[in-house]
Amino acid sequence: MKQVLIGFGMLCFFFQLKAQTVTLVDKATSEPIRYATLSSEIPPAFELTNSKGQVNLSPFKGASKITISSFGHQTIKISYDELLTLGDIIQLENSNLNLSEVVISGNRWSRSSENLPTKIISISPDEIAFQNPQTAADLLGVSGKVYIQKSQQGGGSPMIRGFATNRLLYVVDGVRMNTAIFRGGNIQNVINLDPFAMEHAEVLFGPGSVIYGSDAVGGVMSFNTLTPKFSLDENASISGNAITRYSSANNESTGHLDLNVGWKKWAISTSISAWDYDHLRQGSNGPDDYLKPFYVKRINEEDMVIPLED
Repeated sequence: MKQVLIGFGMLCFFFQLKAQTVTLVDKATSEPIRYATLSSEIPPAFELTNSKGQVNLSPFKGASKITISSFGHQTIKISYDELLTLGDIIQLENSNLNLSEVVISGNRWSRSSENLPTKIISISPDEIAFQNPQTAADLLGVSGKVYIQKSQQGGGSPMIRGFATNRLLYVVDGVRMNTAIFRGGNIQNVINLDPFAMEHAEVLFGPGSVIYGSDAVGGVMSFNTLTPKFSLDENASISGNAITRYSSANNESTGHLDLNVGWKKWAISTSISAWDYDHLRQGSNGPDDYLKPFYVKRINEEDMVIPLED
């Protein structure tokens, strides 16, 4: 009987301890927030969340004000009783705190943009998701600093300060895409990259030949693909995204699927995308000089002028 009472008491203690453990997550991404701080003056207590975003609330029992803060998130001040009513998961919103930009790959190692003699712009994942570009060329055009020359719908050739193709270098995860043997005119080879599979992009303006070679005389465009995410516990973590899109401007149809599978020490990320583009539609109202009533099509090795039906 005594052993039964001891076991029952330990079980009650376990459930009470579990009820006092909460998990802090990012409201936008649902990712656990590590090393967030919880503090109170009465009773005096201070705790940090672990690698899974979990923290024990028992030291704060009866506190009238608990301050929850994390770098990059809005600070919350709440009582112990109110905190328990929120459940096991506490969501923190992102703050609008602006910090100095950190260059990830422009100089092949992380450095603050304030310490670099060259101009570098960075395109963040949030900006990529918000702009929802059709191609990787449009992804660079989002910055407003790179001119994109288009020969057809779904195409795009970046130009930086008058340089193009064999005077610009494309780098994907540190591996170059093109070399100086490319011709001097515009080539749409940047559209071989999938904008949905890009996690981060940077543009280095000016000569980068010292680091990247002679074909980087005009600038470097660096792309980072999706980073595989590991599991935070012993169980496998599976996540992914599926996107479909239609654009009436050029009758674009797009489909994308990416999948991430992570374990404790191993992780894999893969994606697949498909596009289909049609002619760009022009408005019927406006000066006649802006209208183009024909298009050119290659027939029997000859360029033929074809009237537009619409």
